[in-house]
Amino acid sequence: MKCFYKAYAGILLLLGILPGMAWSEDSAEKQPVASFSIGAEYASGRYNASSTTRSVYMPIIISWYPTARLDMSVELPYLYQSSSQVTSSLYQSGATSAASQTVARRGGPGGMITTTTATGTTISSSSSSGRTAVSGLGDIIVRAGYILFFESDRLPQLRSSVFVKTPTASTADGLGTGEFDFGGGFDLSKWFGDLHLAGELVYANQGLVDGFGLKNYLSYNGTIGYQLTGTLQPMLVVKGATAPSDYSDDLLEVRTRLLWNFVTTATLDLFASRGISASSPDYGAGIAVSYPF
Repeated sequence: MKCFYKAYAGILLLLGILPGMAWSEDSAEKQPVASFSIGAEYASGRYNASSTTRSVYMPIIISWYPTARLDMSVELPYLYQSSSQVTSSLYQSGATSAASQTVARRGGPGGMITTTTATGTTISSSSSSGRTAVSGLGDIIVRAGYILFFESDRLPQLRSSVFVKTPTASTADGLGTGEFDFGGGFDLSKWFGDLHLAGELVYANQGLVDGFGLKNYLSYNGTIGYQLTGTLQPMLVVKGATAPSDYSDDLLEVRTRLLWNFVTTATLDLFASRGISASSPDYGAGIAVSYPF
């Protein structure tokens, strides 16, 4: 628990430092070559188990944009769970962390930054011992994306993506499965004046683990957003996935999100969620800050 509180305090400190960094240079008109993002997501649910599991997922995401079309990122997560009986890996779909990786590529009215989010999956842990809280490094995820077609007057932007999830989380504590996952998908994005529509499909191939009943699954999300001002964009997001395990139902939840460019080059991302299916978190909330440079 001490490590958890230290990590959380570090996140709060960085959230306070980043806005000051953003004021130091005016790069709003430049295409960023990299970005740094940090966030925290809280979720609570039963996940078809007998008791409620609460979790906090805190990723640091470092992204690189070598060309206008290509993006790469590495996600380094810290995970806390109130119980080791459930593995509440909140994003295994290869899209991005629910605590929001912000894709720092400007577009649309007001230069708002577009984002994508992932569908969470939950699976019963192979460890049946103890209801004690656990924490530690989560599964590190490496991603890459390539824009096949830029948005035009009639056609949406089409981007392809791939991901690899590495088994760096502890299986004994129920923080991970101990196997590599990989997959890929496509996402679409289109502006209609101040109205923004986006959608994503990702297919995930999960490593097989005895006792978990893991299987490959398809995740999806759809987003409708509206540019209220040059710095504010509220959104409604529907996220779901086919059952990622023999012991899980299909996943479905609804999120309200707000993107706020609170300074010239930094974005604050807030969300609140409500689960619809029994295997999704009952509710959740999150915050993230992204700084492109």
